[in-house]
Amino acid sequence: MLLLPPGVAPSSVTRLSVQVLDQPGVLLRVLGICQRRGARVLAMTYAADRIELAVSADERHLNLLRGRLEGAVDVLGVVAR
Repeated sequence: MLLLPPGVAPSSVTRLSVQVLDQPGVLLRVLGICQRRGARVLAMTYAADRIELAVSADERHLNLLRGRLEGAVDVLGVVAR
């Protein structure tokens, strides 16, 4: 479960579930893509095969982010909620 920072409205947050291969550097790769696509990561959980993110970004940047994540090395799938 992702805990948002105090004062952040849940309606302004998009949750991304990123299924990944358990490989060195995959977490840094995913977070770097978020940064470069203009998404602010508000919360994150990480397990061997999945990264759960709560991000804040406008619609355009979210679409760019999702497309870039889906094409990244070691990423198997992305689901937005």
